[in-house]
Amino acid sequence: MPLRKFKKFSNRKLYDVDESSYVSMVQVAKIVAKGADVTVEDDRTGRDITLETLARALYELLKDHFQGGDRRRKVQGDPFSPAALARLIRQIPGQIPARPDAKAA
Repeated sequence: MPLRKFKKFSNRKLYDVDESSYVSMVQVAKIVAKGADVTVEDDRTGRDITLETLARALYELLKDHFQGGDRRRKVQGDPFSPAALARLIRQIPGQIPARPDAKAA
C-alpha cells in the first residue's frame, strides 16, 4: 500500500491529502489497521507529528471499543483490556531513552 499523507490543522482537524477530505482519529486508525503506512504533518510548522497522532488514534479506537458496548463481550486475553495495556506500558520505560530536558521523578 502507498504511504497515506495527512495534515493536522490548528483547529485540530486531520486532512487526508490523498482523498482531499477531513478524517477522524478513528478513521486514521482504521486506515492503518488495513495495512497503510501513514505520515502526519503539522500544517503550521511542517513538523512530523505521526507518532503523536497515531497514539491519539489508538486512544480514540480504544475509547470506542470500551464505550461501544464491547465490555459485555470482553474475553480473557482481550488485547484492549486495561490489564493488557498496563502490561504494554510497563514494558516501554526501559526501552525509551529519557529526554534530555526531562526532570527526574
